Amino acid sequence: MDLGIQGKRALVTGGSSGIGLAIAKELAAEGVHVVLASRDQGKLREAEAKIKQTGGSAEWVSLDMSSESSLRDAWTSINHVDIMVLNGGGPASGLPTAIALENWDKGYQSLIRSTLVLMQLAAPSMQKNGWGRVLSITSTSAREVIPRLPISSTFRAGLTALTKELARELGKYNILVNNLLPGPVNTDRLKHLATESPQFFEAMARETARGKIAEPVEIARVAAFLLSNANTFVTGTDILADGGYTKAL
Repeated sequence: MDLGIQGKRALVTGGSSGIGLAIAKELAAEGVHVVLASRDQGKLREAEAKIKQTGGSAEWVSLDMSSESSLRDAWTSINHVDIMVLNGGGPASGLPTAIALENWDKGYQSLIRSTLVLMQLAAPSMQKNGWGRVLSITSTSAREVIPRLPISSTFRAGLTALTKELARELGKYNILVNNLLPGPVNTDRLKHLATESPQFFEAMARETARGKIAEPVEIARVAAFLLSNANTFVTGTDILADGGYTKAL
């Protein structure tokens, strides 16, 4: 399928590794110029080199999703994008009353406020051009509470509502806004879990309908479609890419 996005410009936050890097690679393979963003400059340089080695076009910018000043400073070099992938690390874990309030504040900043800041920066040029695609990589916790992850569940559920509002506001400009909810994915974080607790890792795999943990590229392929010109009508919704892991309807 021709995704029709050759020559577009994309920002991928959390793009130096894992799902973010896999999405960046898929977009670059479609002829998209990718702007990789994260806090780790060393990993960003490595990710940029990997994309360029396969003939893709990429650059990087240092960015912290929990800091509004970092977002605004980074945008001065980003300038404009046609495609935006909002992907960040997981917030602090624990019981709701035991997690420090500053960690709740940081979760709000990195999951909700960062989305608002970047959308307000990116939307004007998308509206002017009459085309845009936005995708937040969230979690199945937006649909089904995961024990000891109350910040993730609270703000990612809130992001579901915000995404629907953004989609309704911007749809008339051909700007589609969605959330992608991965299940267990074989990223560095999960690989560490497999080493520390192989029984739990294997149990997670068995809980999926496929009986396996996903590879990042399997999530990235779904993302590439949602971010493309092939997608013309899917907007304002959560897309589960969890191999049947989530039991909630």
